[in-house]
Amino acid sequence: MKIEIFEKTSSFDDKNSDLDFHIWKYLETSLHAHKDYYELFLVTKGPIEYLINGEMMTLKTMDMSIVRPSDKHRFFSSKSDKSIQHLNLAVDCDYFNYFASFLSPNLKEKIDSVNDYILIHLSEEQFQYLNHLKKLINTIPTDDVIQRKTSLNLILFNMLSFFNMFSNQKKTYPTWFASLLTEISKPYFIDKNVNDLYKLCPYSSPVVIKTFKDYLNITPVRYLRNLKMTYAKNLLLTTDYNTLDICTRIGFDSLSHFNHVFKDFYGITPTEYRTKNKMLK
Repeated sequence: MKIEIFEKTSSFDDKNSDLDFHIWKYLETSLHAHKDYYELFLVTKGPIEYLINGEMMTLKTMDMSIVRPSDKHRFFSSKSDKSIQHLNLAVDCDYFNYFASFLSPNLKEKIDSVNDYILIHLSEEQFQYLNHLKKLINTIPTDDVIQRKTSLNLILFNMLSFFNMFSNQKKTYPTWFASLLTEISKPYFIDKNVNDLYKLCPYSSPVVIKTFKDYLNITPVRYLRNLKMTYAKNLLLTTDYNTLDICTRIGFDSLSHFNHVFKDFYGITPTEYRTKNKMLK
């Protein structure tokens, strides 16, 4: 069977954008691959008949996949059910690599090295959150480019985070711990501190600390700082917020402390980071 090769220049609505978002509804596709972009999709109304790298399967609601340039896939239409759909986020290869490094230095390598295909089933809570973001995007005016890209970055951040959490599960997380990780990754929690984290837990802080170390090899404080620094980095790239505003948004009381922590993570100050990346564009 002939395989079509889709390129960013013909697939993205805005050829100059790093991201392209749309809702796919029951339309059949050809067997195809993507030359210069990744595709992340979430089934919002299933089931959907699907072919990936020669394997036929039925996707269910809450199934999420990351399709790499090396993958070949196809969606089949449903004659009996016209309500099937999934949200689709296409990401330029360079931007995907750059963004994946926010979460983990080896995340892209981990994604590219998966055999066969990448498919995970989200929890109800994870699914509802991404569905909420999808609905939110539909309310953003088309000419509000900054707000739209920020929202798309948030979807990308969460989809990659969910994959990263899934791939790191060498043993099954306790239910309360899995729920906690989902909750603290939500935007509303980005300005909270470790005491707020402990309040969400059914156990004492020593037990929570031990659980983080046992399963993630990191302390709760460090985990929260990773989330905050990733979020700050994203705001520096995609918005015009000044460093004081970003500092406040992620819950830091001191700008100098924020600058110190950011430099400790990334080797340069927030201002230097923004200037450097503007020069690269």
